[in-house]
Amino acid sequence: MGGYGMAGLWILLAGSLVVSILIATGAVLIANRTLPKTVNEGHNSALSPFLTCVSLVYGALLGFTIVVAWEQFSSAETNVSNEASTIVTMYRQTVAMPLSEQAQMRTLLRKYAHAVEGPEWRNSLSAGMGTETARDALNEMYTVLGDQDSSVATNPITQKFLDQLTTLASQRNQRILDATPRIPGLLWTGLLFGGVVLLGIGGFMRLGSARAHLFLLGAVAVLLGLLLFVVFWLDHPFGNELGVTSAPFEQSLNVFDSIDRGT
Repeated sequence: MGGYGMAGLWILLAGSLVVSILIATGAVLIANRTLPKTVNEGHNSALSPFLTCVSLVYGALLGFTIVVAWEQFSSAETNVSNEASTIVTMYRQTVAMPLSEQAQMRTLLRKYAHAVEGPEWRNSLSAGMGTETARDALNEMYTVLGDQDSSVATNPITQKFLDQLTTLASQRNQRILDATPRIPGLLWTGLLFGGVVLLGIGGFMRLGSARAHLFLLGAVAVLLGLLLFVVFWLDHPFGNELGVTSAPFEQSLNVFDSIDRGT
């Protein structure tokens, strides 16, 4: 959900700004056709309470949505970093394992990292699910640990590795869930409709200059379009270079090579 790429992201931003400006322009044109050329002095005063009420309610709703979306975005970013850190820790823990088991675990950890930073990263975006390669790597690590004899299984390093493996599985599940947008459609309906109402009321206000009126309302429209785009971007944390990327897993693979070289 969110594999738009950089080009798609910029097109979406441009589209949201254009639509916002068109709505503002349309509101001014409709007001000019509906209202008489000369309005009484109390016209703006009569509309001010409506504009103030809508602005306060809409501002609170939009601000709350942005805060929640940012928290979700930050949580997704932190979880990805923690998952990459976990596999590095597990790779380092294999140093204390028997050579045969160490080779197996390192191969499986590399298999997992390659799957996540490649196919699984793209699949979790487009289909909201992981890949069999990464899932099989996790299952095989559990199998290797379960096939150990009792003396090795009770080794403190093995127990720590098992704890880290359980944490890794949980972090993977959370990453896949984070790829699904969290803001419900009903809330998006309220945000979009509220923006249209706000611009519509603004269009019926009257200033001394029609050009200045259009410019000011257009600036408000651009601001609303930009903020709504930010909400959408935060609600889709994966899929472009401006969001959460697979760079932490690429870094983990580089650390694996350093550990193999003993550096």
